[in-house]
Amino acid sequence: MISGNPYKFAVLSGVINEWNLDDTFGNGVLLICINGDIYPKEIVTATLRCEIEYLRQKLRNVTTDKRLYVLPPQQAFAEIYDITFPEDTQNDNNDCFNITPAAISDCNCFVFAVRDEINIRILASKLTYETENSRHKLENISISETFLTAGELEEVTAGLERMQQPEM
Repeated sequence: MISGNPYKFAVLSGVINEWNLDDTFGNGVLLICINGDIYPKEIVTATLRCEIEYLRQKLRNVTTDKRLYVLPPQQAFAEIYDITFPEDTQNDNNDCFNITPAAISDCNCFVFAVRDEINIRILASKLTYETENSRHKLENISISETFLTAGELEEVTAGLERMQQPEM
């Protein structure tokens, strides 16, 4: 099932019956498309019942930050990453901008959303994890971004609601 426009912002999901012993988890495939780019780049098992609900809730509650909304993509992504995963371990992480389902973040792909009160900006990237720094590399990364109206975002979340109970 596809919710949204893959050339702007969409969520693709499908239950894979062979990956399920019963209908408890709804194991399948979950992909996010931003501006025609797909995250993650590889197929991984997602527990759709949990991950679609997580994504739906996050998209219904996108945080407003006018300053972050207008920053250049590299700077906005890096600042949101640092808010989400602070380098100083004394600071609590704040995932208010992070809309990444676990199956996607497990592949080192991160999707962030911020709004300016009216519109929503979504940024995503596949990052490289640097073990020696215990952080992802943020220099010279490729970022996919898109801008949505509140109506477009509502269409996606309505589609996620239909996905929430995958047919087996």
